[in-house]
Amino acid sequence: MKGPLSETGPLVGDRYKALSWINAGGMQHVYLAKDSLFGREVALKTPKDDGGNSRFRHSASVSAKINHPNVAKTLDYLEDAAGRAYLIEELVSGADLESVMSNKLRCVPPSTCARVLHQLAKGLVASHHANVVHRDLKPSNIMVVGGFRFAAVKITDFGIAKLAEAEIGLWAESKGSTSSKTVLGAIPYMSPESITEFKVATKPSDVWSIGAIVYEMLSGLPPFGGGLKSILKITEAVPPARPIQISAAQFRSLGSQVYDIILSCLQKDPQKRPTAEFLVQACEELCYSPDEYELGTITRVDPATGFIRADDGPDLMYHRSNFYGTASIKVGKRVWFARHPGTGNDRAFPVVNYGD
Repeated sequence: MKGPLSETGPLVGDRYKALSWINAGGMQHVYLAKDSLFGREVALKTPKDDGGNSRFRHSASVSAKINHPNVAKTLDYLEDAAGRAYLIEELVSGADLESVMSNKLRCVPPSTCARVLHQLAKGLVASHHANVVHRDLKPSNIMVVGGFRFAAVKITDFGIAKLAEAEIGLWAESKGSTSSKTVLGAIPYMSPESITEFKVATKPSDVWSIGAIVYEMLSGLPPFGGGLKSILKITEAVPPARPIQISAAQFRSLGSQVYDIILSCLQKDPQKRPTAEFLVQACEELCYSPDEYELGTITRVDPATGFIRADDGPDLMYHRSNFYGTASIKVGKRVWFARHPGTGNDRAFPVVNYGD
């Protein structure tokens, strides 16, 4: 098992048993663990760098203030005899948004984007009401319940996010001369003021970040590009281009509404951005479906329609116009779709190519 823990090691805090290593973010190791007191599985997190323990402790106490269905719950915090810190969080069954989208789903349709935006805004309302600013919102800090099924989303790492401040500070003070993965991963979603005044964490910066995240989901590209080259565009805050994917008739109406909300989040002046509360209200006026998604394989291609063999259900019919984004329609192609009842066969809408 990777990281500082092993399956044969002692219980953490005489209570938590590390079962397996899940992954490692920029600042922490994450494990699947068993809570021996309550008999439940939890996510156990510990800093990569022991020097981050003091920030870890403070930030954990801050994140524990937030209680909302769209925020991963902080359950416990402790330190072992050696002084290593551990944060115990609700275990979310799924994967982070970066993993779900990476190489498999280049973009997702407006209905999915609207639902994700709505839930992220609700999570932000809860945190902002508790006067907690995330500081480091990005796809890897958003858990997707059910993975590709997109059952729901939960914001995570409110507590850990402040640990990134030190690395971002070093980057800013060195005028960008760093290759830190933490910094490079955060930049595409940072607001202009976060880049120029990294020590000032603000609620409007969180709003900017979720606007940038949802734009990337809708279009397949970060609004201002990636890496260090995006910094100038971010600080200038030139509105990102309207995604070509939402031009199709099936997606134009809702896609345009979501795009307009995104633009409101990406205004250069923080005071002109909507609050999280206003974002929730705006999303409540959208008409989007609460679909959960499936995977399948195209088995038949006709001039306008065809059939999909679903992995976990009966076959479906699709229409070419129901594909979102660039469509590679051929027998054997893997697709991601939502199911709707139909006569004879269920219908697939929307449909997105899954993988290359």
